Amino acid sequence: MSKSNERPWLNIFLGALCVGAIVIGYTTVGQASQTSSQSRRTATVAKGVVQSTVSGTGTLQPATKVGVNFAVSGTLTGVSVSVGDHVKGGELLAEINPSSAESSLRSAELDLTGDEASYRDAVEGLTPTEQHEADIGAEQSRASVKSAKQSLRQDQQTAKSEAASANATLAQDEVSLKSTEQSLAVEATSQQDTVNEDLSQRSSDEGAVAEARSKLQEAKSAPSAGAGESKVASAESTLKSDESKVTQDSNSIVSAQNNQAAGAVKSEQSIDSARNTVANAKTTKASTKLRNDQTIAQARTSLASQELSLQSTLASNEVKAAPPKTSTVVSAENTVKSAQMTVEKARETLSETKLYAPTEGVVASIKDTVGESVSGTGTEASSSEKTASGSGTASSGAGSSATSGSGTSGASDSGTSAAGKSAGAAGSAGTSGTGTSSSGTGTSSSGTGTSSSGTGSSSSGTGSSSSGTGTDGGSTSGGGGSGASETGGGTISSDSGGGSFHDVADTSGGAASSTGTTSSSTSSTSSESSSSSFIELVDVQGYQVVVPLSESEIGNVHVGQIATVTVEALSGKKFAAEVVSLAVLSTSSSGAVSYDVTFQLDQVAAGFKPGMSATAEVVVKQAEGINVPTSAITAGSVTVERGGKQVSQAVTTGLAGNSSTIVLSGLKAGETVLLPASSSSSSGASLTSKLGASKTGTLGGGSGGLGGGGGFPSGGGPP
Repeated sequence: MSKSNERPWLNIFLGALCVGAIVIGYTTVGQASQTSSQSRRTATVAKGVVQSTVSGTGTLQPATKVGVNFAVSGTLTGVSVSVGDHVKGGELLAEINPSSAESSLRSAELDLTGDEASYRDAVEGLTPTEQHEADIGAEQSRASVKSAKQSLRQDQQTAKSEAASANATLAQDEVSLKSTEQSLAVEATSQQDTVNEDLSQRSSDEGAVAEARSKLQEAKSAPSAGAGESKVASAESTLKSDESKVTQDSNSIVSAQNNQAAGAVKSEQSIDSARNTVANAKTTKASTKLRNDQTIAQARTSLASQELSLQSTLASNEVKAAPPKTSTVVSAENTVKSAQMTVEKARETLSETKLYAPTEGVVASIKDTVGESVSGTGTEASSSEKTASGSGTASSGAGSSATSGSGTSGASDSGTSAAGKSAGAAGSAGTSGTGTSSSGTGTSSSGTGTSSSGTGSSSSGTGSSSSGTGTDGGSTSGGGGSGASETGGGTISSDSGGGSFHDVADTSGGAASSTGTTSSSTSSTSSESSSSSFIELVDVQGYQVVVPLSESEIGNVHVGQIATVTVEALSGKKFAAEVVSLAVLSTSSSGAVSYDVTFQLDQVAAGFKPGMSATAEVVVKQAEGINVPTSAITAGSVTVERGGKQVSQAVTTGLAGNSSTIVLSGLKAGETVLLPASSSSSSGASLTSKLGASKTGTLGGGSGGLGGGGGFPSGGGPP
């Protein structure tokens, strides 16, 4: 059932407004035209309802936009839809090359097969063949230990034998050295004796020579001639013989001494040779001992290693033969489960190479073409009305969308979801708000609002978050321009000529009503923001308008207020709407501060197109009572006709606007008050056109309006 059917009173109300517009256009403007020639205008004091409204301009945007992306990256191989196609949830949209995903799936399945085999091994224990292999391994280890022991014994015996041989050789060489030393000592003594004997013989022979010389001298000195000569000759012969012996003795001494010297050298060489032999024997003994010690140490190390290997083999066999441990089985089971999850993920990844529509909608854009590479980023929803049921994801507002299943709502441009129907329904706060608004209203800053109870209550402001504060140039928070209506302070010249409009403060303490004919809109661009999504789906069955309101206006606006939206492209046709969210954070442009307000249209026309300009207007205050046109009041007084005279009457005013003002005291219904003279005679149609953007209007009886002093639903009416 449409919202228009749910609120029949709203349709009646809008109809009454239209009738009132016709009546007031005829009576009020008509009277002004008739009296303009007389430079005198009047109005009748009447009882009625005075309304204060605020309005702003934005663009129509679908209430729900879904950016659809592949969950995985790849090369686009096919697109099954075109822009403008209406698709249903689950319908195939596009495909990417699945070869990589298929390869990953095959690899994961092979890993799973291996892990399942390992699990079976952990559970079943050793097979007979494996047990036989374990027994063979143990026997081989035992044989290695036995061989190492035998090698150690052999090395020890070899070392003992070689040590005995080295000792025997050394002892023999030492005996030989001693024998050589003794033999050479005897020989040296004999040679010394020979030298001594030769020296003694020469000494004896030298004595004989001396004696022979003495006898020769005696013989030569004898007086007898005959006998003396023979004695001399005999003495000379003896002398020569003795001298010859001395010479021979000297030669013998030299020869003996030479033999002695040669024998000493030979003895020294023999002794050195014998000593070297002994030294070599000692060296051989030491090196043999060192080598044998090393060999024995290596054999002992090898034996110890083989014994450890045997123990390890036996222990390993015992472990293999023992029943499987719970931890081993659990670990193997967990490994299988992990591999199964990997397979499932790989299958899911393979399935994600095909992109399906997550919901029903119209294809608004397609980013890539066949053959291009696409990036897998998932699906982003942007909505103020709808959420993924049970997903924990609120897709609120026209701002950032939340990733499906993340448990956080996307930050709305205006903060609060549509009447609490979005973020609250998901039971989550609009806390992420980091994506880019797809409606062209800027980047949401950081959703700071919270869901009061997650129940979707409109009064609790469920799912509120900050307004978009980024860049966009859209018609709401992101764009340029002030976007705020003129409020308070200063005077604005009237297009209708002459006079001026003044802000009159509301006695209730609210914000000053806007005056003048300025338009409260921002410098907007196309409402179709560039989407980073591969395919963007929109729901053309529901539309929103996001408009900025000034800081003086926003205080009187709250979620749930009824409103009207005027679509300029449809001949200014008005549609029922509702305030669904208010921005928490403000935006500023050229020094003007504004807050984004989101209006949800309750009616949809066939001619609606995203991006159409629209003006949203909401009644923020109204009061019933005696009222007069606001322009009739000057400095707290009015000029009233009484008894054919014009009398200045002080009045106490209530709710005020540029069209009509409540008079609390000083006037009665039916009295006639004077209006400021017009500088030119403007036609009713012209005056209505120039004042059509007025912010307040009057509903009720009396002259000059719908029942007196009234105005158009948009706040129009004569000043």
